[in-house]
Amino acid sequence: MKECCKTGSEPERKKKGLQKWINYIIYIILALIVGGALILQLFS
Repeated sequence: MKECCKTGSEPERKKKGLQKWINYIIYIILALIVGGALILQLFS
């Protein structure tokens, strides 16, 4: 990372980290819904 970009970017980095975890949670929920629907189709 360049020196000019290092100063004052600490809260921004934390926000991006939080956003990354929110994206992971959304993908996990979608995968569970799709997987659950597939399992219901197979076993019903």
